[in-house]
Amino acid sequence: MLIEVEATPNPATLRFLMPSPLPLREAAAFNHDVEHRPRIADRLLRIAGVGDVLLAREFVAVSRAASAPDWAELRFDVLMALTEALDAGDDAELEHWAPEEAPRTATPSDPIEAQIVDILRTRIAPAVGRDGGNITLVSYRDGVAIVEMRGACGGCPSALMTLKRSVETTLKRYVPELERVEAQQETKTHKPFWKTMLEARGARFRA
Repeated sequence: MLIEVEATPNPATLRFLMPSPLPLREAAAFNHDVEHRPRIADRLLRIAGVGDVLLAREFVAVSRAASAPDWAELRFDVLMALTEALDAGDDAELEHWAPEEAPRTATPSDPIEAQIVDILRTRIAPAVGRDGGNITLVSYRDGVAIVEMRGACGGCPSALMTLKRSVETTLKRYVPELERVEAQQETKTHKPFWKTMLEARGARFRA
């Protein structure tokens, strides 16, 4: 069973390419705060140093915590966990798996919102997925779309540039009513991109 590993623009995240597609309806992200999670995500989050997991049909993106060992050690542990999960048939659970809480993505309630959701899903998410991330619409109001970026895109040093140069530009091309796109802030203390990048490379900061 061959699981290929690719680097992503985020130095804290690696993309693990699945030997066959996972039976997922849509990408799903998990961290230690999410109690209800599928076995394959649980296996990964039990590895010391793993902070976030994004499951998609073609890949699994794993982000290491700032205090984690470097990827040379952690990468092997993740590969072993994924191999064991596939051997145990954990992936079959994903076909019928659903979170207990309602999804955080916005439910289209008007034509503009529905159009944004469709463009994100069909034109933008596939490109973001190739970098090990996922993007969804959280809300749209008065010309402003709030999106959530997960996986390799969450906390990536180049995520803000991607958001403005690629996502916003593409959406404006198809949705003239849209004025700007913003990323949803985490409920936890927001870290500047420069701090996230330095932590991913081993830097430590006092509380």
